[in-house]
Amino acid sequence: MAPTNFDLEDLRNLRTPLVAYIGPELSHAAGFPSRRELAQLLAAALPLDTPPSRRRELAELAESGDLPDAFTELEREFSPARFGREVERHLRDEGREPPALASVLVHLAPRLQGVVTPNLDRLLERAFASQLVAHTRPNTDLLHRDGWLLKTNGTLLERGTWVLTREQHDRVRYGDPLWGQMLRALFIGKPMLFVATTPTDPVFDEVVTHVRALAGAAPPRHFALLRRAELSSTARTKLDAAGIAAIPYEDQDELLELLASLAPEPQRVPLPPRQPPRRPPSTGLRILFVSANPMDSERLALDRELRVIREAISRAAAREQIELEARTAACFADLSRALLGDRFDLVHIASHGEQMGIILDDTRSVSVPPEELAGLFDEYAAPDGRLRCVVLNACWSRDASGPIARVPTVIAMDGPVDDRAALAFAEGFYDAIGAGCDFAAAHREGQRRARCSVPGGAFEAQLLEPDRP
Repeated sequence: MAPTNFDLEDLRNLRTPLVAYIGPELSHAAGFPSRRELAQLLAAALPLDTPPSRRRELAELAESGDLPDAFTELEREFSPARFGREVERHLRDEGREPPALASVLVHLAPRLQGVVTPNLDRLLERAFASQLVAHTRPNTDLLHRDGWLLKTNGTLLERGTWVLTREQHDRVRYGDPLWGQMLRALFIGKPMLFVATTPTDPVFDEVVTHVRALAGAAPPRHFALLRRAELSSTARTKLDAAGIAAIPYEDQDELLELLASLAPEPQRVPLPPRQPPRRPPSTGLRILFVSANPMDSERLALDRELRVIREAISRAAAREQIELEARTAACFADLSRALLGDRFDLVHIASHGEQMGIILDDTRSVSVPPEELAGLFDEYAAPDGRLRCVVLNACWSRDASGPIARVPTVIAMDGPVDDRAALAFAEGFYDAIGAGCDFAAAHREGQRRARCSVPGGAFEAQLLEPDRP
């Protein structure tokens, strides 16, 4: 018998109407980009006359900088009108069905006084139909009404309400005292249920910080449904200090079941069929990452590629079953020694490439003949060996991969490669591997991420299997 979750029982038995905070994961479930991904998409669609140095600056800001600053600079580069059109193009929800999460949340409506969301899209309005009246500006009268939706970052239909840039954030945070009054009244006076967010989401993190600051030594009682894999001890401590009880769940199926159990009539909430559990390609998946960027070659973001792979593995539910070893600034002998010394399921090479071969580092650029690279990989290939997949994340590696005959799956690049697309492919590929997908499905996910990251950019990752030409 599973242990009783007393926080969940308290939430189910609560008789006071709830205010629900519905975060950005709901929009993500419908296929919309996150705020970070939106900034990256905009950085990839800059006007053609944007200088290369400015492109690099904005790409780095979109990838790892402060998001309000990133949107500020992107709006400056586009012009406000074109910036608005680009945002609308990526967040327009016509023709998109609200995800299952929204459909289940609708059944909680009798228990909700109102809903707060930072999402610009109109998925919630459409899911709740006429049950909620949307507001984009603070109004303390809402606290005495039912059936409202407060969109703290604006709505897509009114550009003047958006909260993306630094100036817009400062306007809301410091320029309008009503926002502070509204948030204080909500966080102190109303029990809140946080759904569709993560502990690391910057909007949720700001809310938690605000709640903790307002609550002092006597925080109110709030609840948050959060994925168990993302609930670190640090995150739990921070939530506890804000009076937010974290209720963990494993996956989307369990989240929907938890939400359905909170409805007045749980048995009448339709749930989609449970997805069968997915497993990693094999128990104890071992990955060898090999990179080379000789001093006489153009700089590549190889450290960043290794980092995004490590982070993808760290997010995996079965991360204990995945091992990653790295050889950086590697020459052919380094690669050969690594395969001699241990057995790997997957070898990932990140480097420059040319039609004559993959380039490795021997204090200078050295092109490895395709026949030698193929002979090395085939030596350790399944079924006699363990090697089942080779990823060659380098320009023109499709040509260099041709002679590989025995490795069951080879992923190689056809032609030149955009560095940002290569990073996005690696992140998507290993996110999918960590989720239990096979190599073909991981390749498809990597391709999607690459195309989304750099629309129309130079990138074509080909999946080559046993009967490949």
